[in-house]
Amino acid sequence: MTALTTPERTAPAMPAGVRGRPARRRREAIDVVTGLTFLAPKLIFFGLFVAVPFIYTFVLVFQRGDVLMGFHWVGLDNIVAVASDTLFRQTLLNTFFFMVVYLPLSLIVPLGVGRLFASTLRGVRIYRALIYMPSLLSIVAVGLIWRLMLDPDSGPINIALRALGIDTFNPFADGTTAMIAIALITVWGGLGFGGIIYMAGLNDIPGELLESARIDGAGAWRIFWHVQLPLLRPLIQFLAIINTIGAVQVFDIIFVLTKGGPGTSTSTAMWYIYTIAFNGGSVGYAAAMSVVLLLITATLSVIYIRLTRTSDR
Repeated sequence: MTALTTPERTAPAMPAGVRGRPARRRREAIDVVTGLTFLAPKLIFFGLFVAVPFIYTFVLVFQRGDVLMGFHWVGLDNIVAVASDTLFRQTLLNTFFFMVVYLPLSLIVPLGVGRLFASTLRGVRIYRALIYMPSLLSIVAVGLIWRLMLDPDSGPINIALRALGIDTFNPFADGTTAMIAIALITVWGGLGFGGIIYMAGLNDIPGELLESARIDGAGAWRIFWHVQLPLLRPLIQFLAIINTIGAVQVFDIIFVLTKGGPGTSTSTAMWYIYTIAFNGGSVGYAAAMSVVLLLITATLSVIYIRLTRTSDR
């Protein structure tokens, strides 16, 4: 009599997707570690030179003193002092005047340059190189160039004016003309960057849209106003935001050209903060003004973003 044998039970085969999960997770973990390894130098640099100083600025707001003599806590005294500082309010007004002159020009003039860059004009590559060249220079170099150009005694512009029988022109002798000149020089320094941005936007517009407008009888001005300009709106918003931030923080061109003079007529908020922090004033008081300027910049940015979103809707 033969014994009955039962077949051996085998474990059910695992789906291929389940078998591959541990290996996939290991690969994902390796990818994360590799990515963090490559990011580590930049994260360390950001933490040491951006995040830590930014946070420490808010600590300095409640302190007085300097690096050599040490700091001591004063509570809200710095904030109260900033609120009653008439010179700080004057520098804010000077900064606002600079913005009023600079911002429209920094958006309109590069737009014309961008149209030139995007054109098929003969020799346009040479024009691009010549106009973009100032953007390769630092703003300090730009300021030094124009200070030499406008020098009342030896500047080539005034030499040419005197040769024509015209009186010497010194825009930095008067506060209003000095601020206007600073705004114009700043626009000149960033002309190539804005022109390249606009050129990229113009070249990205489909040719079919322009051709359809021409077929419908639209001239060059109507095509620009009703077709090209609306499509350039995101770029205009981008340039407006970064130029607004740059205008609020204008400092280096002031340092090179006028050092806040004549008097305090070209002293901007950032220039005043610099003089308080490094010319015998209180670092904590300068930090308090920096925080106020940060809040003003953030408020302007939020208002502008909200207005542009409303317009888009």
